[in-house]
Amino acid sequence: MKRIILAIVFAATALAGASASDRPASWQDLRALVDNAPSIAAGADFDPARQGPVIVTFFASWCPPCTDEFRHLNSLAASGEYDDAQIIAINLYEDFGGVKNPQRMARFIERTAPQFPLLKGSDDIREAFGNIDRIPTVVVYGRSGDEVWRFVHERNAEKTHATEADLVEALEQARAR
Repeated sequence: MKRIILAIVFAATALAGASASDRPASWQDLRALVDNAPSIAAGADFDPARQGPVIVTFFASWCPPCTDEFRHLNSLAASGEYDDAQIIAINLYEDFGGVKNPQRMARFIERTAPQFPLLKGSDDIREAFGNIDRIPTVVVYGRSGDEVWRFVHERNAEKTHATEADLVEALEQARAR
């Protein structure tokens, strides 16, 4: 009996600790970090206080799936159907492997013509969003600020980026929450 009680106490303690520390951060928790991130390019104004859904994508200029994803994000932004939503792109791993190439970013911006702000990421941002370690990664937050959808490009996956259809479905969920 004593073992059973100890097992229950241990399990309850472990679950309580896991739920508090593993809970995804809300948009309200992350907004200040994003608001203070340096701008790379401003395709549209970022309004950190706006209450609509938020799409945050993590990218690098050398990432082919990121180029494809930007095409879908631009289409979504241009549609006008989701004007209540904000799209924010955060650059991570730009200097991967120690290679710095500012001209590559300029070409990426020219090629993708983002209709949303591009911000420079940091380790603090990467960690706050759940230790982002793959790009592209997209996170969608609902009106309440809670995460409603996440796409992570997995190595050797057939699906390499979020599509406009994925994003529309996520935004419909985000509008409801």
